[in-house]
Amino acid sequence: MTLIVHPSSQKKLDQLAQELPQAVLLSGEKGVGLYAIAKHLAGKRFAGELHPQDIKENADENGTIRVEMVRSLYEQTRAKHTTDKVIVIDNADRMSHGAQNAFLKLLEEPNAHIHFILTAHAPQKLLQTIRSRVQHSHIQPATPAQTAEHITSLGISDPTRKAQLSFIAEGLPAEISRLVADDEYFKERARIIGDARTFLQADKYGRLVIVQKYRTDRAEALQFIDSTLQILRRSISAKPQQQLITQLDKLLETRERISANHNIALQLARFVV
Repeated sequence: MTLIVHPSSQKKLDQLAQELPQAVLLSGEKGVGLYAIAKHLAGKRFAGELHPQDIKENADENGTIRVEMVRSLYEQTRAKHTTDKVIVIDNADRMSHGAQNAFLKLLEEPNAHIHFILTAHAPQKLLQTIRSRVQHSHIQPATPAQTAEHITSLGISDPTRKAQLSFIAEGLPAEISRLVADDEYFKERARIIGDARTFLQADKYGRLVIVQKYRTDRAEALQFIDSTLQILRRSISAKPQQQLITQLDKLLETRERISANHNIALQLARFVV
């Protein structure tokens, strides 16, 4: 599999691959391909992985990495190894507080041949004591040229479809691959990002009308917020304005509260007003 990574981020990854630290934290936007990058960086040294789960223990990116999941690594990491082994913790920012403390114990009692690669879209959620013990590398979104080339490589030739994919997920190769592979997902993402775009252009009343669509479904509400954040970040990157930065900060706080099971409708309305 060919990775699509921003050139400056690729240079950092090449340096990491030459001499992998005990623990690496890869951060970046959703869809940039953090998990694929982590697996590629681990290479033949890959020895296991953890992912967030829902209450039924099914994989769920909005779920939780529980303390017992991290403790299950203790035996594996304490065993004697003669070659390097790499464990990937995907969406490490979804570790519970107890899980983070359990992981910190692993970092404090290192095994010479055990390495960890963490991925996180919100690295600030990790304990400072963890962040101080990992080498952090932020993965930038792919360039517009890389995005266009990736879309073409997936067999997309229709100009309208190309433009839609670029608007929805420019710089996010993993997200583009998913959009191309799943037509229903594409339609759903197009609808949500369309709402996000309209939301940012609307007055207060118009915004309240839009958020009403998302007041009962937590997963959809988070997707709507993520789409709105994506557009805001692009706008700030193109032309930084304090008003946009303030909106971004408030929206990040709203996402945090909704993720923590606060009332969806109340938090969305609170952001608007």
